[in-house]
Amino acid sequence: MTLIMIEEDVLKDILDRAAYLRKVIVQFYERIRDKGLDEWLTMEQVCGILNISDAKVRSLKRSGRIGYIKCGKTCRFHSGDTYNLLERVEKSANG
Repeated sequence: MTLIMIEEDVLKDILDRAAYLRKVIVQFYERIRDKGLDEWLTMEQVCGILNISDAKVRSLKRSGRIGYIKCGKTCRFHSGDTYNLLERVEKSANG
């Protein structure tokens, strides 16, 4: 077994950052919770809700992890899939 010592100030900083991350995730959850699961979101909305780049959203689209439809030249993303991704992030953050 390995023992790691952390200074008190460093531990407090880590815990503060974890609390901030939880707060941000809860805010994102609250923003999407009121959306109907059958609603379709724009790229910008998904990026804002999940706090990720448009390149990451395109990657999720290509891998099939988020549902989408083509609307002319743009894509709309399924809010239920966005909600599920947000829940998974929250669960992993809470460990």
